[in-house]
Amino acid sequence: MKKSVYYQVMYRRRNVIKEALLNFALGLSSWPRMIIEVLIRRNQGERYFSASGAVTLTVLLTIAPIVLIEPMRYRFGGTTVSVFFSTFLTWYLYLVAFMYYAAQRHEEVKRLPNVFDFARFTKSTGIIHHWFRNFKFNGRGFDTREIETLLEPGLFFFTGLIMWFSGQPIGFVLLVSSLFYGFSYSAAYHIGDNLLMDKIDEQICNEELVRTFVEDTDPANSRGFAFYGRRPADPDARRRVADMFMAEDEIVEAF
Repeated sequence: MKKSVYYQVMYRRRNVIKEALLNFALGLSSWPRMIIEVLIRRNQGERYFSASGAVTLTVLLTIAPIVLIEPMRYRFGGTTVSVFFSTFLTWYLYLVAFMYYAAQRHEEVKRLPNVFDFARFTKSTGIIHHWFRNFKFNGRGFDTREIETLLEPGLFFFTGLIMWFSGQPIGFVLLVSSLFYGFSYSAAYHIGDNLLMDKIDEQICNEELVRTFVEDTDPANSRGFAFYGRRPADPDARRRVADMFMAEDEIVEAF
């Protein structure tokens, strides 16, 4: 049995509900994130920004008020024109801004270095706007993780909340998009954190397995690592088995 294999079967306690919610947000975040990121992120990767996705989203956002305007007119009264100017004018103003910046993002992708020359990460989420980099609260700035999970979605969350309470449907779109935006980035960081901790734990397992197996070292003295399983009673037999662990890990397959 290789040491890495033993590490893979070690128990890990999970917050199933938290992981399910984060994965749900990450899985459905493509268009909600695009609604926000197109306006505030430049130089996105070739395989991250989707021109066809932006066009599809534009068409859907254009059609939605046409479908909703009549039911709203019958519910709240007024003419179609009055309902449009009172509730959906901000919607189309935002849509104009979205199309303008989407066109800019598309042009940026075309001007970026050739990805096949290893000059560009094709899934880059883009460059964070300098306003978020320079923003300080009580004299304290924010790191990239805080910007992506708090500041960027927070700006659109409160903007959307105010607009929604003011009777502007686009506010609800921004509100929902900001929630998906923040939770999806939280999910990405959660995955990255666990990937790094897995690598660190695997390294500790590799370093401590032989010592805990042979010497029966207490977890307090082995960085918390413990070997679960029966051991030969004879110390020499333990050492021979430990040597087998080491030998199997050093096997390299030739192709």
